[in-house]
Amino acid sequence: MTESTTRRRTFQQVKRYAILAYGAVGTMLDVGLMVLGGLLVGLSLAVLLAGFGLVDITTDLATAPILISAIVLGVSGLFCLGVASEGPLGRGRRLIGFKLWEVGIGRTLAVVGVGFGLFLLYELATGFLDGLPDTLHQGAEGIRAVGVAGMTVMPIVGVPLSLAARGIPVNPDWLRRMDVPVMFVVWAVASLVILT
Repeated sequence: MTESTTRRRTFQQVKRYAILAYGAVGTMLDVGLMVLGGLLVGLSLAVLLAGFGLVDITTDLATAPILISAIVLGVSGLFCLGVASEGPLGRGRRLIGFKLWEVGIGRTLAVVGVGFGLFLLYELATGFLDGLPDTLHQGAEGIRAVGVAGMTVMPIVGVPLSLAARGIPVNPDWLRRMDVPVMFVVWAVASLVILT
């Protein structure tokens, strides 16, 4: 084996794992943003209903701050959903050609990184929210819950379940494509449990 062959093989391996890293991080970031966006939009709707007096929440805010908070939460949630729709999932990018264990390791590392990034975003956001309505603090707590669920529950439950769905040896191709919806459901449920 010549030196150029060794370099070419090393370059191909680096390129292959760079594609895996891009796909895994993109997938986990998209799923995390979908969970966060859904959570913030749901919180916005709850705050909006409270502002109109349709539901009763324990807050002593006037109607205007509640409605402004609902708009801020709703726009933030829709922004997260919009970014997720333009990401690798929105373009239909899949991790094809990789072994199941490679996808598992890539997704596990990626989801821990995304969860840690969301937790850092929470720390940054809490510094700006001093003196603002409590409903915005609840939105920041939602960011924390999604980040913590990404760092703890997803590597233990979400990624293995997604790999099980991806590795099912059955004919219907749609069943093997259930890996991303499985991760979304696990991440969303874990975030809601942590938030409440």
